[in-house]
Amino acid sequence: MGYINIAQLFNVAFGIKQMGAYKVDDIDKKPTDLQINYKGVDVVESLHDAVRMSHLGTPIILPLTLKGKKYQVFNEVGDVIFKQYEDFEMPAATLVNFRRAKIITKTKARAAKGTVKEMYGFDDWRIDIRGFCLSDGSHPTSKTAYNQKLNLYKYDNIIDSVEVVSELFNDIDISNIVIEELNFSQLKGKPGVIPFYMRCVSDEPLELIL
Repeated sequence: MGYINIAQLFNVAFGIKQMGAYKVDDIDKKPTDLQINYKGVDVVESLHDAVRMSHLGTPIILPLTLKGKKYQVFNEVGDVIFKQYEDFEMPAATLVNFRRAKIITKTKARAAKGTVKEMYGFDDWRIDIRGFCLSDGSHPTSKTAYNQKLNLYKYDNIIDSVEVVSELFNDIDISNIVIEELNFSQLKGKPGVIPFYMRCVSDEPLELIL
């Protein structure tokens, strides 16, 4: 498929500008020694944080895995059944954004400025997952862009909260998410590149005591 500029793809597909990328092979040499244009590329000095290397030679530091187990889905006649899913690691070219609002009860004060804040709560985490399905020989299970797309579609069919495994999510105490929306788009002249967008919310299990 030729050279892929991931930073350029994020800019074209999502309007996200990347300030740099990683180049980790031949890290003991200076960029000028390799006869390669390294403009805008950060050379990584250590790989101790990398889980593994992608086929592009870049470190995968905080992978996101959708945990396989039995989830609720609809069958052909609309009945709810349990279906076994396998683990699926999100494509290497994936970015995740988090945001969360506070739920605040406000009372307007008479003959005064502002409001009285009476009660605080926290809304669900809103999670935007953007990325690209790409042919990736280093991917644990889905080595083609098409198979990665199929796996994302299968997980979107779940009518249940999905368990996620990632240090990125552990840092803010998220262990389950609900996929609210999945979108696939196309890039002109890039038939082997499938942009995707997932809109999710956190969903923590609650135990009710009766």
